[in-house]
This record gives sequence, structure tokens and C-alpha cells, in this order.
Amino acid sequence: MKYVRSDQLLPGMVSLKSIYDQRGVCLLAANHVLTLPIIFQLRKQKYPGLYVYDEYSEFENLKQVFGEARRARAVKAMHALNIDQVIFFATSIVESILHMEDQLLDMAQLKENNHDIYEHSVNVAMVATVCGVGMGLSDFQLKELATTAMLHDIGKMAIPDEILNKPGKLTPEEMTLMRTHSEIGATMLCHVDAVNDEIRKSILMHHENYDGSGYPTGAKGKEIPLYARIIHVADVYDAMIQKRSYKQPFNPLEVIEYLMGNAGIMFDIEVIYSFLRYVVVYPVGTTVTLSDGRKARVVQNRLDMALRPVVVVLGSKEQLDLADNPSCYNLTIVAADCVFHEGDGLEPFGYGLSNGGVAG
Repeated sequence: MKYVRSDQLLPGMVSLKSIYDQRGVCLLAANHVLTLPIIFQLRKQKYPGLYVYDEYSEFENLKQVFGEARRARAVKAMHALNIDQVIFFATSIVESILHMEDQLLDMAQLKENNHDIYEHSVNVAMVATVCGVGMGLSDFQLKELATTAMLHDIGKMAIPDEILNKPGKLTPEEMTLMRTHSEIGATMLCHVDAVNDEIRKSILMHHENYDGSGYPTGAKGKEIPLYARIIHVADVYDAMIQKRSYKQPFNPLEVIEYLMGNAGIMFDIEVIYSFLRYVVVYPVGTTVTLSDGRKARVVQNRLDMALRPVVVVLGSKEQLDLADNPSCYNLTIVAADCVFHEGDGLEPFGYGLSNGGVAG
């Protein structure tokens, strides 16, 4: 959030808190999009200013979807292998996402989390749940999916830390041992009543590839449980966007190209489609390079158009809708910088766009 004086308010900004006059009458409700008449009225009444959401405080922000305190408790539950608590927090993730105004998730926010196995599992549960929503899963299935995702790497508890945290490439022997984690995880949960066969089977098979080239069973296509097919995409996605001791994070375009390029090979095409619909690749505020060499700022995202946001060109301030404007059909995004740069003269809110930055 940020505090903005009344004389600096812009249409499209979103109020963080409700404000009242001296009589207790509400002048402006929380989460309300500011319009010019509202701004003029605030100035007329000499209201000094108000708190608004900034470019990184949108509903796309995962910290608002599943808060830091709950994340910490979920991680603690997985550390302790407290299955009842894990299921509780999996249910909490599903309910939080289902109550979102839209189900778009922001890549940049996932990258901010401390990244051990357990944090990774919470991230995977969030992404998997959103994909499941897009595929029409029932609430019951979504809760099972989120539970499976939170437990998918539990077998890594049995893998030595020196292998898990090795800064360099694993030897063939180390890789063989690492690949046993899915079998170990499924075995660990064999006698846990709260974990059914579908969840265990999905944990076992979350590294199976759609073409049969995965492990540990070599299953292919619909032989692989649906939960495992969804988690496979979410797992690879989160691993690619994170910085590790042995690698830098991949940029958004590289991640999407990898996932799309492996649709039907590693991944179920239906899952990839749902992923691309609901996961924000270029968050509002991202600076991108267009295929004609121009730099632009992302100001709006669209459902079903993850790679074609609305952008404003730096310098000229020309607004380009990469999805709907015929003159932009030949333009693509070739690079992205997720760092917000102050003082470049562009504010997403100056273009009449809501702070959520998402069009249906």
C-alpha cells in the first residue's frame, strides 16, 4: 500500500480503507475504484489523502490470498508431518482462492517466498488449485488436489540434505536416490487414514510424463492420475521461477515456452491450457521488450490471454492491446523485467484501469 495526497490521486487507483467525515458518514468505501468525480469531491472537502493499493498490492498478490502467518503454520505442519493440519491448510488455500474476485495468480509473488521443500509445496498447492478451478474440479476434488500438492514432496524428508541442497549437478547415483522420493512419500502415507489411495497414487506419480518417459512407473496419458498431471505442471513451473544455489531463475517467457513446448510430451495439454488462462505471466508493472524493440509497461492482464497483456510504451505512452488490437497482432513480448522502475513517467492507474489490472 501507499499513502497518496488528494492532489495526486488518479482515476483507477483503489482505496485500501474506508474513509469517513466528522459525522461518521462513509465518504469512500474500501476497495473502491477512484473516478474523477470522487477525486474532485475529496479535494473539494479538503480531504488530505488516503491509502491506496500500489502496483504490487493487487488481488493477484499471493500474500493476500494465503497470508504469511497461515503460510508459516502450514510449513510447520508439514515439517511435523501433521496430516490433519496439512489437510486443514490445504482446505484453507482452496477456500481463499475460490473467494478471490478472479483466480489469476502472479508469478512475481511466488518468487518472493523463502524456498525450502515446504514453502515450495505451498506454492505448488496454490498453482495446482487455480489450475483445478479452471478445469472445473469440484470443491471436494480441489481440497484433495491441494492436500496432494502440499504432500507431494514429503518423501524428500528421507533424502540426505547434502543431496537436496547440493549447489552443483547431481551425480547419476545421487539422481537415482533423489528420484526415489515420490515412492518414499507414497509409502510414508500408506497407513494414514486421512490420505486416500487417490492422493497416495498421485504423490507416487507426480513425476510421470504424459508421453510415458517419466518415473517411477512410466505411466502415460490418462493412466496418470489427474491430480498428478496438474501437480506436475505446478511443480515444474515453481521450480523454474525460483533462484537456487545452482541456478538463476528463468524469465517468464522461458518458463512459458518450456511449458507450452512440452505440452503433450511432459504435460497434459488440458492442464497447460488452464495454467495459461489463470496464472499471470507478466504482472502489472512489469517492464517488457516488444518484438519491434520498444520497451513498454504492462498495465492490464486478460483471462485466456496470458501472453498478450495491455501495455503502454515507455516514452510515447502509447497504449497497445496486444490481444484485441489488429495492428498489434504481429507484436510479441520477447523479454521481461519484473522490477518496477520509479520515475519513468508511467503509472498504470493513469489509463482508467482498475488496480486489479485484469479484464475478463
